[in-house]
Amino acid sequence: MTTAARPTPAQMPRRRPGAPATKESPRPPAHREPWQKAILASSLPANFRFVGVALSTHADATGHIAQQPRLIGLVHNTGINARQVAVALTALRDRGFLRLSPPDGRYDTADLTLTMPRGAAARARRAENRSSADA
Repeated sequence: MTTAARPTPAQMPRRRPGAPATKESPRPPAHREPWQKAILASSLPANFRFVGVALSTHADATGHIAQQPRLIGLVHNTGINARQVAVALTALRDRGFLRLSPPDGRYDTADLTLTMPRGAAARARRAENRSSADA
């Protein structure tokens, strides 16, 4: 019996299989407070959420980040290794919580904007309602 060779990570597609192949229209910036609640209610690892909240402290109430902290600023703010911060930012971007400008830019030069993925605000509200009902 022969088995097919398993693909390596380099051979895997960059997008999730169910994700649309076409580019979506850019989402408007998310307001900071609902964005923070959505990050904290997400299933992201704790250090990814920590980097997200640290980034959001640089945003104004509308989600725009006028004074970009860049990668090195987030390393100083969080005390996390630069590679781990970059992985966290990539996860936030892949989940739709961040937008880079330019889209293919590096984290030490690109401008970041907070964006709210579809359904994240509703999940955060449900999590908040569950925690207040438990209290």
